[in-house]
Amino acid sequence: MFYIKFLLFIVAVIALLNGCSKEIYDSDKFLSSKQVASLSSKSMRLVQEPFRYHLIGDDLTVISLKEAIAQSISYYKKIPSDTVFHFGNLKYTADEMIISMRLFLNIIAVEKSYEKIIEKLEAEFYLFESVQNDVNKGVLFTGYYEPIFEGSLIKTKKFNVPVYEIPKDLLVLQLGNFRNSLKNRTIVYRMVDNNIKPYYTRRQIMQKNVLAGQDKELAYMKDPVDLFFMQIQGSGILQLPSGKKVKLRYAGSNGHHYSSIGKLLVDKGIMELKDVSMQSIRQFLSDNPGLRDRILYHNKSYTFFILEDSVDGPRGNIGVPLTPHRSIATDSSIFPKGALSYIASEMPVFTKNWREFTLEPFSRFTVIQDTGGAIKGPGRVDLFWGNGILAEKSAGTMRTFGKLYFLVAKPEILHKTISGQL
Repeated sequence: MFYIKFLLFIVAVIALLNGCSKEIYDSDKFLSSKQVASLSSKSMRLVQEPFRYHLIGDDLTVISLKEAIAQSISYYKKIPSDTVFHFGNLKYTADEMIISMRLFLNIIAVEKSYEKIIEKLEAEFYLFESVQNDVNKGVLFTGYYEPIFEGSLIKTKKFNVPVYEIPKDLLVLQLGNFRNSLKNRTIVYRMVDNNIKPYYTRRQIMQKNVLAGQDKELAYMKDPVDLFFMQIQGSGILQLPSGKKVKLRYAGSNGHHYSSIGKLLVDKGIMELKDVSMQSIRQFLSDNPGLRDRILYHNKSYTFFILEDSVDGPRGNIGVPLTPHRSIATDSSIFPKGALSYIASEMPVFTKNWREFTLEPFSRFTVIQDTGGAIKGPGRVDLFWGNGILAEKSAGTMRTFGKLYFLVAKPEILHKTISGQL
């Protein structure tokens, strides 16, 4: 277990957020501005200052960090060993990512203090940051969780909102097969009279029942709002009338752009941005049933699921179980999947009645193991909170700004490790 004392942690965070002056450091230990520029990219910038200015502490136990890293290592082992991951303008193979992760695990196992850990990381690792860190307020942090809803495997009067698996007529075109610059980009479509058409929207699927007759209903829920929020989270658990629980995992989407209904309510002057949360949106939809469908259909994106009997934790886009509080979702088209990361922001801390909360600073090592329809560009992070009431409240409320970093072993350290010199 490694952490810093609460008081020191608060002081460090305040120093970071307020931009306190820093003492003069030995710049000879760091790369030149020209070298930094050559290693940095449009989305990731190499940090040349001492790590202690940025890696200001970790508020969780090391056990959860080891669990999360182990899941990323399992991902790297399952993919081709020569798969390339980009940190700035540097390239690392899947095999090198495994070695980098193991070097980090060795450091946190051997070094007995957080200060020594940071010193060792500075000697053997590069630290990159999102280019959004210094733009306006920084990176926007939101949260997500695994919800639990009532549901049924058969249609009844109470449970009549269908949950669909991937439809028969939904087709996916991998654009990377045609141009390298479009790698990880896809088009979701359907064929109509030998012509390519966009796939059906949320309104067409839910209001016009265009999927009826395909026999793709997996389960049924009682409220379209429940389904909507489960789709946003990407997975969920259904509590059946018998008491049994089943899992709904993300299988794919209709390919339409995600549109935030929270932003819609703000743009329409219905809510102020500071008041927008999952709970407040749900309450508004409950109080205004006549507006419910119009607001839900504003988001044309629609998620399909896979039904499983296992109720173990949800899996991210790299196919491994997510670790609560350690797994994060970023834009997988610009940031490396499975990579070791570090975040510093604020999180909601609730009173006992869950009605009020304060924002308190936190920072920790995390791992990139997921992505999301609303998580686009270098300025977005979604933190996975797990499940339960705390996860629901925290994920539904979290909307703060902070910093995002990435850590990877220096190439020369990797080469020495591979050759047995370390």
